Amino acid sequence: MAPWTRAARAAAIATAAVTVASFVGSLVLDAAFRAHGRGELASSWGTDAAFGIAILVSAGVAIVLLVRRPDHPVGWLFAGLSTSITVSGFLESYGLFGLVVDPGAVPGAEAAAVLSSVLFISWLTLIGLIFSLTPDGHYLSPRWRRASQVMVVSGVAWFLMKLLLPGPLEHPFEHLDNPWAITSVDLSPLRALAAVTNNVLVLVAAISLAVRFHRSRGDDRRQLLWIVVAAVPCCGFVVLAFVAAGAGNDALVNVAAAGFVAVLPVGAALAVTRYHLYDVDRILSRAVTYLVVTALVAGTYVAVVLVVARAIGQAAKDSPTATTLATLAAAAAARPVYVAVRDAIDQRFLRRRYDALQQVRTFVAEPTRQRTIESVLRDALQAPELRVAYWVDNRSQWVSEDGRVASVDENALTIERGGRVVATIDGVAADDPVVRAVIDEARPELDNAGLRAAIAVQLEEVRASRERIAEAQIDERRRIERDLHDGAQQRLLGSAAQMQAALLNGEPGRLRSALEVGVQECRSAVEELRALANGLHPSVLADGGLPAALDDLASRLAVSVSVDQRVRRYPELVEATMWFVACEGVANAIKHAAPSTVEVRLEDCGRELRLVVDDDGRGGADPRGNGLRGLADRVEAAGGHLDVRTQPEGGTRLEAVVPCGS
Repeated sequence: MAPWTRAARAAAIATAAVTVASFVGSLVLDAAFRAHGRGELASSWGTDAAFGIAILVSAGVAIVLLVRRPDHPVGWLFAGLSTSITVSGFLESYGLFGLVVDPGAVPGAEAAAVLSSVLFISWLTLIGLIFSLTPDGHYLSPRWRRASQVMVVSGVAWFLMKLLLPGPLEHPFEHLDNPWAITSVDLSPLRALAAVTNNVLVLVAAISLAVRFHRSRGDDRRQLLWIVVAAVPCCGFVVLAFVAAGAGNDALVNVAAAGFVAVLPVGAALAVTRYHLYDVDRILSRAVTYLVVTALVAGTYVAVVLVVARAIGQAAKDSPTATTLATLAAAAAARPVYVAVRDAIDQRFLRRRYDALQQVRTFVAEPTRQRTIESVLRDALQAPELRVAYWVDNRSQWVSEDGRVASVDENALTIERGGRVVATIDGVAADDPVVRAVIDEARPELDNAGLRAAIAVQLEEVRASRERIAEAQIDERRRIERDLHDGAQQRLLGSAAQMQAALLNGEPGRLRSALEVGVQECRSAVEELRALANGLHPSVLADGGLPAALDDLASRLAVSVSVDQRVRRYPELVEATMWFVACEGVANAIKHAAPSTVEVRLEDCGRELRLVVDDDGRGGADPRGNGLRGLADRVEAAGGHLDVRTQPEGGTRLEAVVPCGS
C-alpha cells in the first residue's frame, strides 16, 4: 500500500473517530444541561439541524474522498473542515458548561470558550481552498496559487490575533473578556486588515470556480456542472430561509440552512470523483426546470388568490373560492409551463439532446416517404454507421426495413416495447444518455417500421417466388422444346426423308419398305408425344383424380400409397399441385436419399388436403435448394404451405397442405 493511501485511510479513521467522539460528548453535555435546568443551552447536534447536517455531510464527504482519492487535496481539506466544525461545536458546549452552567466544574473551560470563538476562521479558509482546488486538485495558474497562499497567511494571522485581541468573546460568550488578551500592543488594525484580506480572498476563490467553468470544455466542464447542480437548490434554500425568517418559523429556517450546508459539499465530491459524468447535463437541466416551474406555478397560485380575494372582497377570507380557483389554475398551468421551460433549458444546457429529440419528434408526428426512421436516427445522433434491424417473430429472423435479411452484431442495442423485441440498433454508444432518450422517443415509430419490415419480407418472398415460377416455366418450355426437337420431330423428319427418297427412286420394293418404316416412326412419335403430354397433365389424373394418379405412380415405381377414403375430386389446381408434389417428392427421394422404402399418404382434413411423402433414406434435404424451393412456390401459389424436415429416426418427411374447401 502506498504511503499516501495509508495516510489517507488513517485520516479517514481519525475524522470518523473525532465525529463520533464529539457526537457522544455533545449528547453527554446536553444531558448535563438539562439536569441543571438549562436545557435551552443544549443547541448542538440534536436540536440544531443545520449544525448537525453540516458536520455529517462534511465528514462523510471527507471520508469518501480520502478513501477513493487519497492523493486529492480536497478530501484532506474536507477532513479539516469537518473536524474543525465538530471540535468547535463540542468546545462551545464544553465552555458553556464550565463557565455558565456549573462554573469551575471542568478544567479548561475558558480555553474552550476562546477556541470555539475563533475556529470559524479556519472554516472560511478551508472553504476557500476547496473552491480553489475543485475539481482537479490544481490551481488555475501560479497567480491563483499566490492568492490562495495570501488567503492562508491572512487567515492564520487573523486567527492568532483574534486569540490575543482584548475585549468580549463571540456569542454565546459575549459576557466574558478574552483571558488571553495582550493589552500592551494594539492589534486591532492588523486584525481588521487580516480579516478583510481573508474574506475578500475567500470570495475570489469562489470566483475562481466561475473562471474555471468559463475556461473548461468537454469532460472538465461536466465535472464543474456538479457544482452548478448543487448551487441550483441552494437558491431555493436561501429564498426559503428568508421567507421562514420573516414568518418567524425557526424549524423551517433550520431546514433551509441544513439543505444549503449539505448540498455544496456533495456537489464538490461528485465533481472530484467524476460520478456519472455524462448524466450531469441532464440532471442540471431537470433541476433548473423543476426549480423554475415550481416558482412559476407557485406564483400563479398566489396571483390567482390575490386577484380573486380582491374581486370578492372580505368574504374571500371565509370562502374556499380563491383557494379552489388558484389550485385549478396552478394545476392547468403546470404541464404546459413544464414543457415550455424544459425545452427552453434543454436548448441552453443540452443542445445536442434537444436538437436530436426535435428531429425525431418531428418525424414521428409527420412521417414522410422520402425518409426512414433509420435515416432520421442517423442524422439526429450524427452516427453515419448506425444500422437498424427488425425482428420478424413468425420467421425468427432479423431484416432491414425493406425486408432483406440483416446481420446483427452481438453488441447491438436491443429495443423492446411491451415486453417484446422490436429492433436492434448498431453503430451507437449504448451508454450515451442522448442515445437512450432519442430511442425512447423513437420507440413507437421503430415498432411501426418493424411491422412494415414484416410486410416487406412477405412481399419480397412473393416477388422472389414469382421470379422462380417464371424461371421454372421458361425451363419447362425449353425442356418441352428440346424433347420435341430431339424426339418426335427427328423421327418425323427422318421418316419424311426416307419416304421422299423412295418416292424419287420409284422402285416398288424400296417404296414399300420406306412406307413400313415411316408408319413405325410415326407410331413412335405419337407415343413420345403422348408421354410428353401425359407428363404435363396425365390423363389418368384428369379422368380418375388423385387416387388413380397415385396408383399409376405406384405401379411404375416401388412406392407404397395410402389414400384416405374421404378423398374426392378437387379443383384442378389442387389436384395438379398435389400430384406434382408427389411425383417430385418421390423422384427426389429415389435420386438423392437412396431409400429402401418410400411411402405416400393422402388425407382429406375437411378444409385442407394433406399429402405426405416419407422415406427412410439418409436425410439431409435442404428446403432452400432450388428443387424444393420451386416445389414450395407451387404449393404456396395454391394457397398452401410445404414443410420439409429430417426425421429423428432417419429419412426425410415432405408434407404439403393445400386448402380444398369444405
